[in-house]
Amino acid sequence: MIDFAASLKVCYSWRSMFKPAGLIAAPIAALFLLCSLSSPAQKKVPPRAIRFQGAPQYTQEELLAAAGLKPNVRLTSIEVKARARQLNDTGLFSVVKFSTDSKGLLFSLTPASQLYPIHLDNLPLKPGKDLDMKLHERFPLYHGLVPASGFMLEAICHAFEEMLAGQGVKATVKADLTSGLGPKKITAMNFTVTSPAVRIGSIQLSGVSAAMQAKANALVASQAGNEFDTENSAPGLQRAFEDLYQDQGYAAVQVDVTEIDPPVVSNQAVEIPFTVAIREGGIYKLGSISYPSDALVPRAEAEKILSKYPAGSGRPLDLYLLAVRDAYHARGYLDCSVISHASFNESTRIVNYTLEIAPGPPYRMGAVQFDGAPDAMAAKLAHLWKMPPGAAFDESYVSTFAARAQKQDRSLAKWMQSVITTFDVKPDPATHQVNCIFHFAKAAGNAH
Repeated sequence: MIDFAASLKVCYSWRSMFKPAGLIAAPIAALFLLCSLSSPAQKKVPPRAIRFQGAPQYTQEELLAAAGLKPNVRLTSIEVKARARQLNDTGLFSVVKFSTDSKGLLFSLTPASQLYPIHLDNLPLKPGKDLDMKLHERFPLYHGLVPASGFMLEAICHAFEEMLAGQGVKATVKADLTSGLGPKKITAMNFTVTSPAVRIGSIQLSGVSAAMQAKANALVASQAGNEFDTENSAPGLQRAFEDLYQDQGYAAVQVDVTEIDPPVVSNQAVEIPFTVAIREGGIYKLGSISYPSDALVPRAEAEKILSKYPAGSGRPLDLYLLAVRDAYHARGYLDCSVISHASFNESTRIVNYTLEIAPGPPYRMGAVQFDGAPDAMAAKLAHLWKMPPGAAFDESYVSTFAARAQKQDRSLAKWMQSVITTFDVKPDPATHQVNCIFHFAKAAGNAH
């Protein structure tokens, strides 16, 4: 918002406007000059300092550039309003005011309450410092965050289109505010190429033995042509090949995935080629898994969870790590990290693992809500809910609650058979509290 009610006080002395000789010799000309200077569109602010306040995260030079201003420039009141509007249109400020005082022209800025990081969905550009620098050169106020709307957002879309055009890609880029992005489930401004389609292109393999060639080729065939993801395609390919080899006992396999420039452009799609370099190592058998003696959760609890997993549902090491994570989550350690360190015995071809567990802070139960349930059913569900506020948060309790509730109340079970039940778990990393919301929606066959 621009405060156009802000006064632009411009004072001129009579001596600075007219010379005495001119007033005596040409009164009519002086009158004409007075009228022309009194027009608001023609008044110029004396060339004094231009200052900004309220947004210390930006430098003076960045704000001047963003407003299209130069130091000590003369401006009419209309020009000042235009520069204020230019700042306002970025979307980075909720209020832009301007005024003059004895020191010169002052812009008072109130930054927008919410800005968002950018996330590249399928743009064949490399996120990081270089891209941020390019954006900052074009948009002086870009510091890694963008507003939810405004000229700056549209201009960044056009900037991405120009960068892609430099690679021979004629694309349309759109921006949408999206939640749940990345491993931390952040809310970010998601930039997407809406046309043409962007896909994983050819995958060139190296380091593959004859014994693994057929399996590696089959994996290539399953991955080529899939939708390209700027941040996840390369890591996804790496994990896929690591899983392929580890399933065959190659515990020491190393996989390096590299995106090849430039992309391959056709009338139908943009294809991003990759190279995958594999160092297979040898085949090993799983030996022991060493559990920390000072772990907060006893080994027996993790192994009890492990025993409930279906046989053959995954690699033994992966299942063990999952069981340890689930055991910690059941005690409220939702940020728990479990890392395995391998030790290879070349003579016996056995690999042993030592676990490193970082539990993180414990989370406590906050509030539970039953959205979409009739009052009577919500009351029954609340009565059956046995994890009180302040208790250690048990993730497994939430995931199994609906099934257990149906077994304990017949009328509740009958109603729940007519609805689709989902739930959201909302941990707050600041307070370490977790709120749970169960959603109940009528099933398609019971919509009427």
